[in-house]
Amino acid sequence: MEITRQMMREALRYIGIPLNQENEEIVSKVDATYKFLEKLASPKLISKEFMLIRQENKIGFEGTTLMLESKDLYKLFMHCEKVYILAATLGQEVDRQIRLKQKLDMLDALVLDACASVWVDKLCDEWEQDRIESLGEGQFLTKRFSPGYGDVPLACQGDLLAILNAGRHIGLSLTKTQMLLPTKSITAFIGISNQKEKREKTCSTCSLVRSCIYRRRGEKCGL
Repeated sequence: MEITRQMMREALRYIGIPLNQENEEIVSKVDATYKFLEKLASPKLISKEFMLIRQENKIGFEGTTLMLESKDLYKLFMHCEKVYILAATLGQEVDRQIRLKQKLDMLDALVLDACASVWVDKLCDEWEQDRIESLGEGQFLTKRFSPGYGDVPLACQGDLLAILNAGRHIGLSLTKTQMLLPTKSITAFIGISNQKEKREKTCSTCSLVRSCIYRRRGEKCGL
């Protein structure tokens, strides 16, 4: 994966460093961490396409028993007949290295955590771009929407992993509190719409949504 200026910017923002306060030392550390991740990560992604089922404010997926009562998803998929469910991960070694660095150097751990969060987001972004290029005329992707945001329950992650058989295919599992393992992982929904949709990056698409320092302060990161 090419390390872009945007990826550098996102990592710095996740760390909590405003762009006008970045310095050569921290930029160099972020760059080195991305290069470390290139060798460390085992990025994997699995997705399946489903026909959408609508029942009042409930959304279902043909061929599964999952039905979600979600006004957010219902609105997001208003112009969709099909939807993807996807899961992505960077693998267990990234988690292990973050834990190790937490014992040795908290700044190194913080930078690795931030860069890994950006990396798994970009893994999903690249998958989306491949899908966009394969869509037919008059077809468009919605933005990604992950469990735990809006009115989509975090508890549905277990259903998504089961539907995708993600444990077998990419090694994803859940803790008792419904958190993904490895932690640098994402599950999400994304619709195939017959209308061009707004796809700007929002908190609902971000892998840091549940630990974001900006959201805890009632702010947004500005990305």
